[in-house]
Amino acid sequence: MGAYPSAAASASASVATVAPAKFRIPLLKSPMYFGHTSSRVNRPYNEDRYAATVLDINDEKVFSFAVFDGHGGSECSSWLEENLAKVVEQGDDINMDKLARDYAKNINGYWRRWYKHRKSHMDSLRGAPLSLSDASARHLNLRQRLPASYLDADYQFCSSSQKSGSTCTNAFFETVIGTPTDYYFMRNTVSIMTIAHVGDTKAILVDRNGEAHALTQPHHPSNPVESERLNKYATAFMTDSFGEERFIALANTRAFGDVKFKQMGVSAEPEISQLVVGDASAVSAHLTPEEIAKYTIGGLGGNESFLVLCSDGITDVLTDQEIADIVMVHYNNRGTTVATPQLGAEEVVKFVEFVGGDDNATCLVVRLNGWGMWPVTDRTGELRQSRLSDYNPRQRRE
Repeated sequence: MGAYPSAAASASASVATVAPAKFRIPLLKSPMYFGHTSSRVNRPYNEDRYAATVLDINDEKVFSFAVFDGHGGSECSSWLEENLAKVVEQGDDINMDKLARDYAKNINGYWRRWYKHRKSHMDSLRGAPLSLSDASARHLNLRQRLPASYLDADYQFCSSSQKSGSTCTNAFFETVIGTPTDYYFMRNTVSIMTIAHVGDTKAILVDRNGEAHALTQPHHPSNPVESERLNKYATAFMTDSFGEERFIALANTRAFGDVKFKQMGVSAEPEISQLVVGDASAVSAHLTPEEIAKYTIGGLGGNESFLVLCSDGITDVLTDQEIADIVMVHYNNRGTTVATPQLGAEEVVKFVEFVGGDDNATCLVVRLNGWGMWPVTDRTGELRQSRLSDYNPRQRRE
């Protein structure tokens, strides 16, 4: 993997295999369904990591895809790659009251105050579950599980005395309408997609019309949600020499690890969102018009094209629509048997490398029901051509 041999230090990735009665799917070796690539680009090393896993939660299969952008070393992102999915899978065993006490006692600061209002904090993090009225729909309610799981994983890593940190954007797919051996990418299925987000990695959902929709916003000091959360710690904010607002010495106000900043309020509390994705005919048959308008992207009612998860080494260079268009144009030019999600992910990273990206770049492309059915159009072709024409490698060396 990786776009160019000169930048071939790719992130490692964990893998899981699905083994229902019908077939087996080794996720990282299924380019028709899932694309993944990572490059150090112009950095001497790659701190990005990613994972593709199948969780077994209450006898239901849940597909999990995650990207981790490490900083201050790769220890945290590597730990999450290997362990976060396991913590989520075992989330029923977490004693949240004890965990909150441990945060308050051993980290103090922000967490001591957080502990006093822990119930309202947890209720806010979980939010209202997405629930469908169709009697045949199955529900796991991942929103209940994820906040405690993320905080538990963070506490475990912080207890290891490592100083590095990592952001994370994690997508979960649970099939709620279909047979027990039907999964989110199959026809006649409806799934709930849950996004758990910490930091400035990103999730982008591309709808049936090929339009890109950002599902996450970076947890930076300028984010109003973060400013409100941390308003008691305003003295911890500073502006760096480039005019960018930072929290202490960090751009991200939410992250795993970063143990020395935990008492200031750096947190792995996930921001969680949920949408319905799936086959348009099944969505139309099983959801009410009100549910379609509320729970599907743009109210379009299914046949979403694909999901992108990526590190900020990509989103700092390309707009969301450019990322989507690179994948779709490659498909339109090469055809269904050649232009897989795997090659689409590689094309995105190649472009970032070619125009002079300066951070690790990781791109995951998750195929959805509307893959390949988008209109043949390129909304950002001129912009991308301009980037290619304007890039001057000599300026980079000066």
